[in-house]
Parts: sequence; structure tokens; C-alpha cells
Amino acid sequence: MDVQAREDFWKAVESGEDPLLSAMNSLVERWGLPALIMSMGTIAQVLSEDALDADLTPNQRGLILSACAQVANLSDLMHAEMAHLQANN
Repeated sequence: MDVQAREDFWKAVESGEDPLLSAMNSLVERWGLPALIMSMGTIAQVLSEDALDADLTPNQRGLILSACAQVANLSDLMHAEMAHLQANN
């Protein structure tokens, strides 16, 4: 990330210009990225189950299920890493 991109990021976060980015940044600062990733895995599991019965096009369902699978995988990896750190510290 270059200097201008970093300045643009902080401007968007601090000004509220990008509310989602601001909210996510606040959550990461408060809880830490590992905790956020692990919580998103739980959300992804529920969302993927809901997507199966939702009134969606096949493309929409596929996009949601794919995103959920990727988030769930990252969450599983983070859970495993945290378990490893707890076992070895």
C-alpha cells in the first residue's frame, strides 16, 4: 500500500465516509482481528444454511455459499492457530 492509499484509508475510516470500513476497523481495534475472523466463521455457517432455503438465483446462492466457505475456512485456520498457541504457551 502506498502512502496515498494509506492516507485515503484513514480518511475514510475517520470521516465515516465508508461506514462499513469504519465499523469493521472499530471492531478490529476493540476485539482484534483473530477474534473477528473466528466470529465471522460462525456467522458464515448460519448464513450458508439460510442461503440454501432463501429465494435467490443460482448465481446469488453460489456467490454467498462460496464467500461463506472461504470465511469458514479462514475461521477454522484461525481456531487451529489459537489452539496451537494455547497448547504451547
